[in-house]
Amino acid sequence: MTGNEQIEAETWSDYSDAGSIRSDLTSLHSSVLNYEYENGRRYHAYQAGKYMLPNDDQEQDRLDVLHHVFRLTLGGDLCRTAPELVNPGRILDIGTGTGIWAIDMGDEYPSAEIIGTDLSPIQPSWVPPNVRFQIDDATQEWAFPPEHFDFIHARGLGGSIRDWPELLHQAYAHLRPGGRIELSEGRPHMCCDDGTYPEDSQTYRWVTEFHRIARSADLEFDPFPQYAGLLESAGFINVQAHEERTPIGAWPKNKRLKEIGVYFEYQFLEGAVDGYSLALFTRVGNWSEQETQVLLAHVRQEVRTNKMHVYTHW
Repeated sequence: MTGNEQIEAETWSDYSDAGSIRSDLTSLHSSVLNYEYENGRRYHAYQAGKYMLPNDDQEQDRLDVLHHVFRLTLGGDLCRTAPELVNPGRILDIGTGTGIWAIDMGDEYPSAEIIGTDLSPIQPSWVPPNVRFQIDDATQEWAFPPEHFDFIHARGLGGSIRDWPELLHQAYAHLRPGGRIELSEGRPHMCCDDGTYPEDSQTYRWVTEFHRIARSADLEFDPFPQYAGLLESAGFINVQAHEERTPIGAWPKNKRLKEIGVYFEYQFLEGAVDGYSLALFTRVGNWSEQETQVLLAHVRQEVRTNKMHVYTHW
């Protein structure tokens, strides 16, 4: 399927309630240290406020489903850089979250040392012997030696990095000559090819308000369009950009896109909508929790119908 070809919508779907997917998923949990609680969700305490999303069990489940979505879009691979990774020695995963990517990489590359860093101590203790996690703020000065890593991976950091040039400068300095970096994002926008995403929908209102509030706080949740220029400015060469369309729901006829859409919709409805919105809308946008929850309920209701043939980009 080409990047410009319109995604054709299915006239009906044999997918039942996406809640049944839950039984197929294994979530990774660990609860240590202190946390902050707000609007019924749990947030990290270390460097509180730097990352707007929660870190509770619900969010961890969502992140693990997102990991599956990323692998589906990559044809089963863990990263697009995989074909170029030949016997890597050290790999860094910035913002490792539940640690699921680092753990899978540890299994995939047993001779490599995998380090995952994050603001939240939510990673499991049962990991491959070549994987370790540490609590660290990647926006501060790195404690690793220069030219220490063969590969640096960062996924889903949109909205949490205010100084991308500095972060990428540090990444460049800590990669050995010939090393590689990969930045991956799920873009926080919705696209539609057939007019089924009207501007008077509650979902359109939510997306518009989300970006308005984020801009007011100088938070960039969609850094992907800037990545190529930022990487080149940091000194990287042979920069490549790639996008995959990611449907929200089971509406595509294409079987591969349908499967991706079902899993993406599951994490969207089960956690992403309120995870991305609650702190941003109430802390920054001056919305009340009740107003926010009412809007999000409308969004869930609209998305569940699969009548809006919307997709985002990975």
